[in-house]
Order: sequence, then C-alpha cells, then structure tokens
Amino acid sequence: MEGPIVTVSGIDAKGRAYAFHNGKKIFVKYGVPKDIVRIRVYKVGRGRRGRRVEFWADITEVLKPSELRVEPKCKHFGVCGGCRFQNMDYNAQLEFKKDVSRKFFHDIYKLPVDFGEVIPSPKIYFYRNRMDYPVGLVDGNPAVGLKMAGRWDVLVPLDECFLLSEKAVEIIHIVRDFMMEKDIEAYDIFRHEGLVRYVVIREGKFTGDRLISIVTSDNPFPYLDELVSELKNYATGIIWSINPTLTDISIGREIRPLYGKDYLEEDIRGVKYHIHPNAFFQTNSYQTVNMVEIVREMASGGGLLMDLYSGVGLFSLQLRDLYNDVLAVEVDEYSTYSAEINIGRVDGNITIYKGRVEDVLPLYVDSKPDTVIVDPPRPGLSRSVKQDLLRLLPNEIIYVSCNPETIARDIKYLSKEYKVEGDVKLIDMFPHTPHIELIAKLVRRNN
Repeated sequence: MEGPIVTVSGIDAKGRAYAFHNGKKIFVKYGVPKDIVRIRVYKVGRGRRGRRVEFWADITEVLKPSELRVEPKCKHFGVCGGCRFQNMDYNAQLEFKKDVSRKFFHDIYKLPVDFGEVIPSPKIYFYRNRMDYPVGLVDGNPAVGLKMAGRWDVLVPLDECFLLSEKAVEIIHIVRDFMMEKDIEAYDIFRHEGLVRYVVIREGKFTGDRLISIVTSDNPFPYLDELVSELKNYATGIIWSINPTLTDISIGREIRPLYGKDYLEEDIRGVKYHIHPNAFFQTNSYQTVNMVEIVREMASGGGLLMDLYSGVGLFSLQLRDLYNDVLAVEVDEYSTYSAEINIGRVDGNITIYKGRVEDVLPLYVDSKPDTVIVDPPRPGLSRSVKQDLLRLLPNEIIYVSCNPETIARDIKYLSKEYKVEGDVKLIDMFPHTPHIELIAKLVRRNN
C-alpha cells in the first residue's frame, strides 16, 4: 500500500490532529495522538489572494494504534460531522481541552491562572437537548441526517445517532419514510426548490418534554395532518416552522403550532424554563446544572446583579435570591419572549432590558452593580463592552464562555482593573467535540 507513514503528534486548538512529514505539517483526519498510520496526503487551497495552502490526509491504514484510541460507538463516525473525538478515550479528550485552555491563558495571553480538573459530562452519549437534522436528497431519495464532516453541501443519512436520544432517530426515520411514501420533496440547497429543510428536535431532559419542529420553505405542505398523526405519540409539541429565505438555517420566520405545546420546558435546579422554539438554551442540560451551581458559588450577592447576554434568564432566575435587584440584558427577540414568561413566574426583583449590551451598558454607568455576569457568544466581548465594564467597575465579574481564546483575550484586557480569583473552572459541555466551557471570577484589584 502506498503513502507515507507518520506518527500523529497531537491535536491543535481547533481539534485537528496533525503530524509532520518532509518538513510539512499535515492535518490527519480522525487521527489520535501517538497513532502510527499510513496516510494519503492532499492539498487544500491554492495559495491565491491570500488563501493559505494546507496539507490534509486521510488514514489508509492504522499500523500501530495509540493507547488513547478506542472503538467509536457510532457506525457513522468518520463520515458524519456530528462527532470529532469518538475514537479517543474520554479522559484524553478532557486533558486535551484543558491543554487548549492552558495554551491561550498561559502561552498566548500570559495570564497566571490556575485550572481545576475538567468537570466531565454526566452522560457522554445522548447528552444533547437539541439537534438540527438537515433534510435533503441522497441518490434521488429524501434523507434526514447530518452534514458530512467539513462539508456544508453533503448530507449523511443516519441510521443511528448517539447525541440526542434513541427516540430522535425514530422520529427522523418517520419523517423520511413519510416523505418517500407521499412523494414530498426535500429542499434542494443548490436550486432553492422543494419543501422540507430540517427536522429540529428539542428535549427537556428533566421534564420529559419533546418539541418537534418541521422546518420548510414557504411552499404548501400536503398531508401535513397525517404526518402530525404519526409523530404525536413522540412529542409534547409539534410545530411547523417556515423559512422562506435562501439562507440555510433551521429556524422559521413563521411558526404554526400543530399539536400540543408550541414551546419546550426544561427544569434546572427546580426552576422551570419556557424555551421558545427559536431561542438559545444551553445544549447539555446535565452540565447546565453544574454550570449554574459554580456561578452561584462564585457570586457574592448584594444589591444589584447585571446579567448580560442573559438569554431566557438562566442565571437571572438562579441567582435572584442572592441580590436585591437583577437587571437582565438580551437582544434576541425569541429569548426575551421566553425570558419575560420565565420572569413573570416569580415574584419580582428581575427586570429585563431588550437591547444590545453595547447600547444598554452606557445607560447604567453609574449603577454600581455588585456583580456582572457575562455569557457572550463565541466571539467574546466587543471592545466597547470591555471599556464600559472598566467604567462601570462592578465589584466582581463572572465570565462564562464557550471559547478559551476569547475569554483569555478579554480577561487580559480587563486585567487593568481585575484579577482572576481562584481556579478557572472547566466544564465539558460537548463530549466527542473540541469544545469546552469556561467560568472565571474576576475581582477588583484595589478591593
């Protein structure tokens, strides 16, 4: 068999295994550190207009497997893009995520912080509470599954999936078979024609709720009542989400309730949350419990808590008993819709402000909050938000992040006035992926 033999050196911060051959760094798809493998190398990119050339490789033969290599549970692993590390020992996954966090904090941003051990997920299979399954044509037939790893345009039909639940696979098979039987068209992302675009399933792991959303174009949906009849025993709610745009997204501009509840409920530490079909909620409910408990332990309590990027009110409701007043700030219309319902269920010390954090913070520069919680998207805090935090000067900032690079960058900026107290907490929200959740408590230096 032809092809070079290499030893997989490690995994980079983006979750890409790599090796070296003839002085070139080669990214080895689904390699495990210390694997000795034969590979087939190919080039990605043409080096034009600033696009960098990368060398990638498929493994054609595992000559000596690493002691970290395990047998993947799912037969679609290595093709489907849902999991990256299912062939690597779970403890090794946790150590990799800790190493990535150290790299950004210690090596790049020179922050002298300590890390505890990564908190493992209580479940490493069937741990997600939401999955968005794209629908398309495969060999001329409707198919439901996930995108191929590294591709937006190739669908992998799924016979099994260990991310959401066993029932989820039964549901997508019902939709697939129904489409074939009734000759219902899958949406074609190239020609922008057809009907069914996604099957989105959300589950309340602690409530037993299950919300099924059929996302379509704005074409008529024949036999819809019959499909609902087949699905209703699997769901507490079924909705029809209509996305008439060309954009390949799994949420609808218009939502039509078809059966049961048109929302999901999840229970976190005894607090029940209303979740709009299009609203964000932490995807691993089991680890969300641990996340909330860590944030509660870090919070000192007092007069005013400001909860920035507050979503449906996760932290606002969990910490409200520690403060006289809570101000929640969120821009997303779907999240604020649910947040108002959730806040309305409790007696009152929470106010929600609908708007961008960049626009709201300057209005409260003299408010003197005791605690500010920030839980921004992956890009982290904008420069203006960081500047406003340094003007606001709360006693403490609790930073929750899903991106070790941007939290380290932002803490470096805030270190003019703040230092990290205690360990940076690491939580594995997404087993078998490169992603890690981090929580850090920042306190004023002059306090």
